[in-house]
Amino acid sequence: MTSFLNLVRRHQLTAFFSLALALTWLAFIPFYLSNGDSIPWFTFGPMVAGFIVAALSGGWASVKAILASMVKWRVHPFWYLVAFGLPFGAQLASILINPQFGAAAPAWGNIPAFSQILPIVALYAVFSGPLGEEPGWRGFATPRLLAGHSALAGSLILGVIWAIWHFPLGLVGDLSLYGTINVVLAAVVFTWLYQNTGSVLLAILMHVTHQNSVRFLGKVFTGGDYVQQQWIGVAIWAAIAIAIVAFYGSESFARRPRAEVAVASAV
Repeated sequence: MTSFLNLVRRHQLTAFFSLALALTWLAFIPFYLSNGDSIPWFTFGPMVAGFIVAALSGGWASVKAILASMVKWRVHPFWYLVAFGLPFGAQLASILINPQFGAAAPAWGNIPAFSQILPIVALYAVFSGPLGEEPGWRGFATPRLLAGHSALAGSLILGVIWAIWHFPLGLVGDLSLYGTINVVLAAVVFTWLYQNTGSVLLAILMHVTHQNSVRFLGKVFTGGDYVQQQWIGVAIWAAIAIAIVAFYGSESFARRPRAEVAVASAV
């Protein structure tokens, strides 16, 4: 047992990524093979993996650090504006730009009423990724990656693994190239948010906004116009990521040393 714990402590990220993929994929693939389109996607895999590896490698102190970041709400109001406004603004901008490249005018009436959207968003926040993913990706993996890599390199590593984590969704046609690229780009932006707030809560809010602005605002286009709009969205997220690197540099994405903002450092 001691040798196993030592192995986990030495290879925390490998253990976390392996467990996050295993918990999610092993809950998905058997159901796919037996039920076809009736597929559960275990979005809590990264969170469960993060807590397990944190407990094995650092005990209660490491688990507590992740929990504290999940309820850290006292940050500068600017970062709430970023968490809510940036994903929504990027999606809205892509919609307004799309007709300039030959798409039909946006069909705003296709968007459900806010009273209908709100309860669905609340359910999606819990069961469709934000709550189940962010404590793992940002709360556990990000500070450990940044302990040995620059913010840019760590973001890209995490972004690629985050994208790979979604791969089984391709079996049911719920995976696209533009979505995969967007995940990698979003990892850069999420690292920037986390590095300047130390808050997984803010990452959860940004995840909710990003996911649902695409899900609901995207209804204004269909067919090829929708696909084109999503690619424009990818270009906008790429521009945001490039702007972050250009302004902050690639090392930390923050004006303070990384050690001061990475609240769940590896033990």
